Amino acid sequence: MDRAFCRNDGTPLDGRTNQRGQDPGLRRQRLAGWRPRIPWKRVLTIAGIVSAVIGAALLTPLVIRTVNDHFSDPAPLPPAAVSASNADAAHPAQAAFDGVSNSWWGTGYSGDSAGQYLQANYGRPVKLEKMIITPGVSRQVEDRSQARPERLDVLLTDARGRTALMHYALADGGVQVVDAHMDDVVQVDMIVRSAYGTAENKQVAIAEVEMFGRS
Repeated sequence: MDRAFCRNDGTPLDGRTNQRGQDPGLRRQRLAGWRPRIPWKRVLTIAGIVSAVIGAALLTPLVIRTVNDHFSDPAPLPPAAVSASNADAAHPAQAAFDGVSNSWWGTGYSGDSAGQYLQANYGRPVKLEKMIITPGVSRQVEDRSQARPERLDVLLTDARGRTALMHYALADGGVQVVDAHMDDVVQVDMIVRSAYGTAENKQVAIAEVEMFGRS
């Protein structure tokens, strides 16, 4: 009996193509050059998920700290050391940081004492957020026995030596709250630029300086 197809590979012996209209020899050649298809969409999706998980793990401590800083009140930051450009012998720089408002720092000079300053230093970097300043000799606004700072510059220095200069106009007496935001602060300079109530027999006084933030 005559065969219509080859016993080995099924090739039509009369030269016809197979049922799919394709030469089996060409099909074998195509199969030999086949490469697996990479599901790029799935790969990219998995890579994105992995990146998100790693990023969340790295950012979690920072997020927690940021949330805590936002919702918790800043704590007092007493300096490790204080000094002044000049001081009355009876009213040293330390009197402005002793926690009581009936002692005070006096510049020791009459007039507006422009350029005289208080300096606070920290033993380790702190995150400063605000300052509370009591100008004059006490918290009593009516106590004007000495001059009170009117314009005050605050110079902040961080652990890398970078600085930020802030300018404040204080009210004439009473407790003053000023914003002073900076991370890694190691030094704070408070520089008097002008004063209220100056006279030949008065010196510029600051009763108390309190700093708040995160250690």
